[in-house]
Amino acid sequence: MKKIYRYEDNKEYWDRRWTEAGEDTDSFTNMDIYPIKYAEMVMEPGLLAAEIGCGLGRVIKHYNNQGYNIIGIERSEVAVEKINQTNPELDVQVGDVLKLPYSDNKIDILMAFGLLHNLENGIEDALAEISRVLKTGGKFCISMRPDNLEMAFNEVYWRWKKPKQADAQPRFHKLMVKEGEFAKMLAKIGLEVEQIHRSRNLSSLYRIPFLRSRSVEQGREEQRRSAGYQLNTAGRFLDNILTRMFPFHTANVIIFIGRDIS
Repeated sequence: MKKIYRYEDNKEYWDRRWTEAGEDTDSFTNMDIYPIKYAEMVMEPGLLAAEIGCGLGRVIKHYNNQGYNIIGIERSEVAVEKINQTNPELDVQVGDVLKLPYSDNKIDILMAFGLLHNLENGIEDALAEISRVLKTGGKFCISMRPDNLEMAFNEVYWRWKKPKQADAQPRFHKLMVKEGEFAKMLAKIGLEVEQIHRSRNLSSLYRIPFLRSRSVEQGREEQRRSAGYQLNTAGRFLDNILTRMFPFHTANVIIFIGRDIS
């Protein structure tokens, strides 16, 4: 695993993101994007699902509106307060993946999108907690940030966009992993990986303004999140070439899907 540092504390970063973001939409307008595409691979009606690190609740809102039994926790009090103000009917609470507020063998399906890479320490303890609350045979869908060229380019971009301030000290921002090493970590805890998918929530080409879809770019942030950060025709053409040539190095999320066999 590789630790990435920036000049902003990880928790402060996410509180700022959720403060600046608008209210998440109640459903996805594009079902072929991360994370909803992969949530669909594990979700089943009638089972108890939990999303750990639910952010502003877009996944939970989507499935709650369809009648699924889904609950969630989020570390950021800012995000949970927003959810409680707009959707008080949702079962979402402030919580910590290192100490999940659920009893043993309670959850049928557990999803953790964009969560575990925020842990500087204790990732194995977090996986043990996930295994503890999952029923034997229960399904998981967990994403991590890959240690690849796409993510290396991403850090170059952010260091250019937000240069070091005077007297600023580097602070932990995220973990990046190789597919094989994280799959072994999961197996060690009793979480058996059945599928690994490479995906993106944002192409690096989206950083280039003239390659963005104008219709999506003119929308609000929550609309871009629900529809996907879309490229225009030229952007999609270049993106398809790059992803076919370099499938691992153009992903910015790796999704691990499997079952608890412990």
